[in-house]
Formats: sequence, structure tokens, C-alpha cells
Amino acid sequence: MVAIREVVAAQTPYTFTGRGDGHGRGMGQWGAFGYAKQGWSADRILAYYYTGTSFGTIPPTKIRVRLEGLDNKPLVVTSDAGFDVAGRRFAQGEVAHLTPTAQGADVTVTDGCDGTVVWQGSTDNPWVDPINRDPDRPIGEHLKLCGTDTTYRGSLGVALDGKESRAINYVDVEDYLLGVVPSEMSPGWADQGGAEALRAQAIAARSYAIAEKRWDYAQTCDTQSCQVYGGSAKEDPRTTDAVRSTQGKVLMSDGQVFRAEYSASTGGVTDTGKVDAGDAAAPDNSGWTKTVSAGDIAAAFNVGDLQSISVEDRDPAGRVTKLKVVGTTGTVECSGDDARGKLNLDSDLFDVAEGTNATPPPPPAPAPAPAPVPEPAPAPAQPPTPAPTGVDPTVPDQTKVNADVSAIDAKYQSTGGAAGPLGAPLGPEMDLPQGAGKFRTFTGGVIIWTQELGAQVVETSALLNALPQK
Repeated sequence: MVAIREVVAAQTPYTFTGRGDGHGRGMGQWGAFGYAKQGWSADRILAYYYTGTSFGTIPPTKIRVRLEGLDNKPLVVTSDAGFDVAGRRFAQGEVAHLTPTAQGADVTVTDGCDGTVVWQGSTDNPWVDPINRDPDRPIGEHLKLCGTDTTYRGSLGVALDGKESRAINYVDVEDYLLGVVPSEMSPGWADQGGAEALRAQAIAARSYAIAEKRWDYAQTCDTQSCQVYGGSAKEDPRTTDAVRSTQGKVLMSDGQVFRAEYSASTGGVTDTGKVDAGDAAAPDNSGWTKTVSAGDIAAAFNVGDLQSISVEDRDPAGRVTKLKVVGTTGTVECSGDDARGKLNLDSDLFDVAEGTNATPPPPPAPAPAPAPVPEPAPAPAQPPTPAPTGVDPTVPDQTKVNADVSAIDAKYQSTGGAAGPLGAPLGPEMDLPQGAGKFRTFTGGVIIWTQELGAQVVETSALLNALPQK
């Protein structure tokens, strides 16, 4: 006999509850800010997030950046200082219109954005160049998209991607980073004790850009799919200082520049299971909630009418690795990261339950991750309390500490657990340096256990001071 699944009404709400913002791979930007405010250097921040990497230096390098907002649109460029195209110099106020061809580009130059034609022709060099192509030039020489305030250092050009057109910025990587860092991290953090986080961001972004190899015509792009890049109009003196003070510095692994991924907030634990105590600085560190209707879930996964949705598997950090969506026309299994994109969730560190009044539990605390995160040894259990007179010793005494419960867990429960001042756990129990003891982080603080003092609740700053200095 074949079991028949009931269809969930399209308007039925499902509540997703989770932590973090982004994929959780590598550096958490809010975490970096939290560590910087604790006095960590950029090098120490990066060494903590990117275990096993080292630092290196690259020579002056140019990269090509795809400007995705201009896909299949004409490239219309001008400059307050004039520009060069097709081997000719054009004056301020004149505008180049480029259309890619198999041989290069067709070029029309007009007087103003929509004025009379000054020159027309074709070229095998499909680039508009500033009057001086050296890096670090004044803003008056930057190229500008006609009719906008969007400006770019370096050159702007076009290319064909099959039958589609692409616009590209060919720019010195240091100049490029001047538009990336303020787009990816708040320049104002420098005024709040976070200047080292901005420097860490500059090094990570430089490493990511150099390691990228996306297309034949461009290494990387200007959106969240790669790194957000707003051109030179987004530059800020505070982030410019972060870039210039780390010039050429990159992360290395196995002799190659390391592709240093990062996200806004890890939710307290990276995808490898590394506890991110600095993430307590994030404004939504306590978690996020999103409600999605059954109909929208079914449409996102193209399964007809929804019958069920469930988390089937997680990685050691608690992130969803398999989500199963069952509908009347099919079943889809996908990663939590795929679900994040399809359902517009903040991260892949989530749980889901039917209803709006139902509050699903936060994602489970991550299990210990493989090396380089050490497997925590079992903490000594507290001795059982002798049964008081008149109590049958064969009946389990609920006041006793179970031998399988660590001293840290016992302390946590004694404070009220998740409902108490410590809130939800952010990661597993971890070892203190030199085998001094163990610790576990929570949204409202940290419990540290040592042989001498037992389990104690402390501020997060006490843990940060106990971690190794770099």
C-alpha cells in the first residue's frame, strides 16, 4: 500500500530561526571588528580565522573586474580631464560609446552624453583609458559613467561573453581595493577602535582578488558574488589608509595566494567549527527569524505543492548541509547555502518549523571540528551527591550531576541554561592554551573551567585575553 502525503496549504507559514549573516567561511567581519576592539592586530585576526596560512607580498599588479550592472548595456564613458580611445585623445565633455565586437569594439564619440557625433570607428583595442594610466591618480582624471556619479580608476572596456556584452574595469589592484574595503566594511569602525579590522579586510580582499580566476575576460566581479566594489566614488580616507598601510600584503597557502573568503557574521562559529567570540559585536548576534509561506517554499524549489521540508544533515559547525523539500511533483535535496539563496535567508546556520507561533530551537551547538580544531577531552565530572536520609538510593536523584555532563554544562544549567543570562551557546567546549582548562562561549558571556577554580562565568574579554597572542 502506497502512503499518501498530505499537501500543506500554500498560505501555511514556516519559521526559519538562525544565526549569522553569510556563508561563515573564513573571516567574520563583525568578529574582526570585535577582536580589533579587544586590541588584536590585523595579523592576529587573520591568523585566527585562516589557520595554516602565512603572509606574503605581491608586486604591483593589475586586474580585470567585471561590472555586472552593465551586463548587456552600452558602455558610455567620459572624464573631466579627457580620455584616450582607439588611439585618439578626446577632450573634457566628449563621451565614448563602446559596443563589443569579435575583433574589439565599435566606437562612437559624441559631444555630451547624447550630443552630436564627433568621431566614429572600430578598434581592436576595446578600452577607454584615462590620460595617465599610472595608479593613484587624482579624482579629476578618473573615468566616469556618463550621466552618473560613478567613477573608476584605471581603464574601462568591453568584451563579448558568447553573444552577451560585458563591461570591464582594468585597474591596479591597490586602486581597486580603495573601492572594495569601504563597500565591504564600515569606514566608521576606524573611529570605534576597529582600524585593525579594516586592515585585516584589506589584506583578505587583496588575497581574494588575486586568487580569483572567474572568466577569460575578467578575474572577478563587483557584486556580492565576488567582492562588492563601488569604484572610486566610494573611497574614504580611513579605508584608504587601511589599504595603503598594507600595500601588497596577502595570505599564502601552499606557495599560492590564498582565496580568503569572508562574510558579515559567522553567528559565533565558522564553517570549520572555530568559535568566533568576536562575533558578539554583531548587532544581530542573538539570532534572526524569517517566515516563509509553504507556497513560496514550493515555488522556490519547483516541487509543485509543498508536502514537507526538513533539515537532514549538518556539518560539525551546525550549518545545514542537506535540506530536503518534498512536493507533489518532486523532491529536492540541497545544501543550506543553496537554500539561503533561494529563500533569502541570512545564513545556512538555521532550523525550520511549521507555524508562526512555533519557535524552532536555534541551530545546535557545533560538534568539535576536525584538525586544526582540537577534539576536546571530556571534562572531569562533578562527584555525585550522596542520597539524603529517607531517599531510596535506587531512584535517580535529579539533584545529581550526570557523569556524562561536563562541569561547564552543569554550570550553564545552574544559571538557567538558554533562558538565563548566558543565552544560547555559540560553539562547543574548547581547550584553553597550554592545557590550562576548557571554555565555552555563549551569547551573554563565557564559562571557563580550570582544575583549580572549577567552572566560572566570565566576560568575553577574559577569554580573548587568554587566547594566544600573535
